[in-house]
Amino acid sequence: MKRLAALSAAVTMGAPSLALAVEHSAGYRGIGQLYFTFMAAILIYGVYDSFGKKAMYVAAPIIIGGLYMMLPPS
Repeated sequence: MKRLAALSAAVTMGAPSLALAVEHSAGYRGIGQLYFTFMAAILIYGVYDSFGKKAMYVAAPIIIGGLYMMLPPS
């Protein structure tokens, strides 16, 4: 339980630095990258849970590549 509390505290404290917001007029690429990273992790785990490890190895690069192409311009 202490590890879970420490991990959640680290994620909460590190969240502003994960947004990669450079300045006020910056685009949405940093927050989009963070959003798509979480979405890719959930999708890849879903493929692993439904179809197994071999299907995950095939689908993971496709999911990551597709989500990378969907990122907004910087």
